[in-house]
Amino acid sequence: MIKRLFFSLCIIFLLNNNNRGVNANSYPDFKYDQNEALQYLIFSYAAYCSGNDIQTWNCTTCQNPQIKDFNIVSSIFNITTNTQAYVGYLSDQVVVSFRGSMDVQSWITNFQFLQTPYEPYPSAKVHQGFYNAWLSVREEVKSAIDISLSRCGSGCGKIMVVGHSLGGALATLCISEVQGWYTIPAYIYNYGSPRVGDVTFASYFNKVQPNTYRVVNQKDIVPHVAPQGLLNYHHVPTEVYFPTNDTQDYRVCNDSGEDPTCSDSVIGLSIYDHLHYFNQHCCCR
Repeated sequence: MIKRLFFSLCIIFLLNNNNRGVNANSYPDFKYDQNEALQYLIFSYAAYCSGNDIQTWNCTTCQNPQIKDFNIVSSIFNITTNTQAYVGYLSDQVVVSFRGSMDVQSWITNFQFLQTPYEPYPSAKVHQGFYNAWLSVREEVKSAIDISLSRCGSGCGKIMVVGHSLGGALATLCISEVQGWYTIPAYIYNYGSPRVGDVTFASYFNKVQPNTYRVVNQKDIVPHVAPQGLLNYHHVPTEVYFPTNDTQDYRVCNDSGEDPTCSDSVIGLSIYDHLHYFNQHCCCR
């Protein structure tokens, strides 16, 4: 297992140092806010809790002061794809959160790079496994958002979609459709997300959903998966890169999705950094 993981990491590093194209994209229309980012990270971590604990909102992570007043509407789980999410509302916003991988080392070692055409924009291609996982819960997520919006009331001003690790990839696929479902604005914060699709998808995504902050912590390995040099995989913008443990030491990167001065500038081989965003230990507590 260790030898296979090391070989996988070496391949990822070599491929990620190629094909650094830059596209003209749009920045989010709201400023990155570290306090908001921390709150949405906690929402992301809560998605790792058991479905029963999420549905009753009584896990330790759920009772964090930043999110304890959240009103859960639905805990969602698809057994076939092992995909978990939850939906509810807090104050004037609906929150959708997706769970990441429960075993990061095994997930990286066994990662498959197969792509499939992206249904809303078929000339783009996305990771087949991520897309199948999203499709397996899409209808339940939309139904739960509908209910959340009705309960949240006329003062509900936004939909926020969040996720860590694999959950960040699912959040990306979710938000690209959510924006077309409703008239109120939708936003996304994700953490340690892998690449979701090819450069065509990244460009399309930015056109329909520029209000994205994709946070990367130091030498986190997962944002370097799938390798950029393979099958034209390309990150969606906009990256927010933290080069150190200092939560005030960050850079909002350029609009390409692959800023060579941000996480693409380092050898990203750390699972520890993947599990310690903002010095907060992942995942459910």
